[in-house]
Amino acid sequence: VASSASVTPSSSTASTSTATSPSLPANGRYLGVKTNLAAWAGTIMNVAAEVQVGKHLSVELPILWCPWHISGKHAVKTFTIQPEGRWWLSRPGEGHFFGVHAHMGWYSVKWKRDRYQDTGRPLLGAGISYGYLLPFNAHWAGEFTLGAGYANTRYDPYYNIDNGARIDTRTKNYWGITRVGISVVYRFNLKKQ
Repeated sequence: VASSASVTPSSSTASTSTATSPSLPANGRYLGVKTNLAAWAGTIMNVAAEVQVGKHLSVELPILWCPWHISGKHAVKTFTIQPEGRWWLSRPGEGHFFGVHAHMGWYSVKWKRDRYQDTGRPLLGAGISYGYLLPFNAHWAGEFTLGAGYANTRYDPYYNIDNGARIDTRTKNYWGITRVGISVVYRFNLKKQ
């Protein structure tokens, strides 16, 4: 009787892991590394990491960078971080989630006659998001997310010439889409200690 009892848990575990494939094993901590294809479509280089911090909670940190100098009249240079806390309906790394994010960005943009630059204070804001992670296999997945919220920036426009004079200082408030993601994710399953 003792030997059959010791066999039963291992066989049920094996059948569970087979049944849940391509999900991650239930006894680990989720860690994902990803890149956002929607940002790449806008020529913005990016990478993000996400780690599970609770039974239904994870924290993600994306870093986005755009260093492009196209010509004397056109350049887009930005650096942005957009940390997000996520609540997963199932467990981190699978299915639906809701998030709360903040954003902070620095920029200098040349466009035709004008150049726009943050005033030493970055663009700041926050928002909420919804997303879904679709597993392809045990490690690879696709993630789709959309968020909306608020952003505020204070910037100086300059004449876009060498040593161009500053025109004035302006403030812009924005309400709308603050996060769009179509990401490729590589998922790790860290062993719990």
